[in-house]
Amino acid sequence: MSCAGRAVLGDHRFELPPEVAERLLQEAAATLTRRLYQPEPITVATTDRAAIQRLLPIDLPRQGGGAGRLRQILFDEFLPLMRDYRHPLHLGHQRPAPSFASLYADFAAAAFNPTVTMFEGGPYSVAVEGRVLDWMKRLVGYPADAVATMVNGGAEAHLTALLVARDRVLAEGHASEDLRLLIGQQAHYTLARGRHILGLPPQALVTIPCRADLTLDMDALATELTSLGRAGKKAMAVVANAGCTANGAFDDLGRMAELAAAAGTWLHVDAAHGGAALLSARQRHKLRGIDRADSIVINPHKMFFVAAPCSVLLCRHRAEFAASLDVGLETASYVIPDSTTLHDISDGDEPLRWTLACTRFFSAFRLYAALSTYGADGLGARIDHACDLAGYLHDEVTASGDFESLCRPVFNMVCFRYRPAGIGHAQLDALNRTLRARLASGPDAYLTGCEAQGVYWLRAQIMSEHVDRYSLCDLLPLLRRYAAPLIASLKGSAP
Repeated sequence: MSCAGRAVLGDHRFELPPEVAERLLQEAAATLTRRLYQPEPITVATTDRAAIQRLLPIDLPRQGGGAGRLRQILFDEFLPLMRDYRHPLHLGHQRPAPSFASLYADFAAAAFNPTVTMFEGGPYSVAVEGRVLDWMKRLVGYPADAVATMVNGGAEAHLTALLVARDRVLAEGHASEDLRLLIGQQAHYTLARGRHILGLPPQALVTIPCRADLTLDMDALATELTSLGRAGKKAMAVVANAGCTANGAFDDLGRMAELAAAAGTWLHVDAAHGGAALLSARQRHKLRGIDRADSIVINPHKMFFVAAPCSVLLCRHRAEFAASLDVGLETASYVIPDSTTLHDISDGDEPLRWTLACTRFFSAFRLYAALSTYGADGLGARIDHACDLAGYLHDEVTASGDFESLCRPVFNMVCFRYRPAGIGHAQLDALNRTLRARLASGPDAYLTGCEAQGVYWLRAQIMSEHVDRYSLCDLLPLLRRYAAPLIASLKGSAP
């Protein structure tokens, strides 16, 4: 068959007609833009799993519903039933509704799905990722020859960093059973999981106590490092919190760097949440000393306000990192045409070399777009605003008389609890747990919770740009209203 004269490319039997697709996108864009700037008055319509599942087809569709079904999914399922992270009293997880710049970049990236595995397959996407990672290295104060790589979240970043730290001490001749991983009481749960995945025994995980402000106790850390050395054990890594996931605490990174260096121990900093403080002139002092860490994780999908996943792992030690991650690339000629051409400088590297994941979304585009649109100072101002509101909520709590705060917030997170008169200490945890669950199942607000100092706390995180002092003024009265029947029940059941 001759190809001469062909004017139209593509076989549209497999896709919606272009005029239909354009109409759907225009309608969706108008609706999503409105929802971005004007959140719905409820945080969620229902948390009834069965009711939601009844709307979803049980059987795999054999014949598609076309444009009508696609529109129905957006307007009759997704938009009415999702939890709205832009609601002014959505104070839940560290996962913001993304900025418009992030949304705009995702639209383009999703349309073409460019690779970030190797430069040949995605020249622009790999170049942009490399530039963004260079910005991140400079942000933390790392040298140009350090490693920076995009990963699919903090858990993958922690695992990769600990893999490199473990391989380094094994190469020095230490036995696997003698290795120890030192973490604080408030460390992220994925670090314990990482210990398991890396094949280290349970006793390898050593928990260091925290002080009253929930930061790691430096004297206890120093004592443990000395004790391990005397016992012939090797601290393969110590992990610092920089904006603890549970409560927002920042460890003393400078002091930890000194102790880790003296013990010949790898310092890994979990700055997944708090790393964004580097964008703010008012907040960045909390991360003083981070440039001395051996590895760092920062999640822009938190306080850089871009969509998830968008996580960055940084490592000072290129040779050690390559020794752990280069394994198997010699057999990947179908991805990397010639592995011998890999350069040992950032701009020449193939991204595949530095990640456990082979397939990743072009998430650096979100970060590139956000930083290009708002600037580091613009994002820093938004972070300062969130921190100011956290301080305001803390002041409202402490002035209330029937609520108490765990401690003054150091970032955008407030941990507090309801403590009404007439309820015994033993009943307070149950009251606050039930109160949080009732609130989460309703439409008015959303909080999460955490445990610290042996007590259960409500946990409010300021993320949405729609949170303001007026909305926060409504929170404590709302909690009292939700708690009233619970208190009546508790008092009625008291002996």
